[in-house]
Amino acid sequence: MAEIVKYVYVIIIFPSLILFATNIEAIIRCFHDADCVHKICHPPQIRKCVSKICKCRLMITQKDYVLT
Repeated sequence: MAEIVKYVYVIIIFPSLILFATNIEAIIRCFHDADCVHKICHPPQIRKCVSKICKCRLMITQKDYVLT
């Protein structure tokens, strides 16, 4: 009987650990742009602190424009 109870506990605990511990889109709090070092952005974007949350923002520079 005790083994059945342990088995039920294992069935409940391990899936809950997987569901709650793997939050990929966690919010990173910041005060300045320098606080966002852990945020990973794709190349045309850079890390910015917007409303105290680190976000990836597309930054267009002058070298992105070509005179034709």
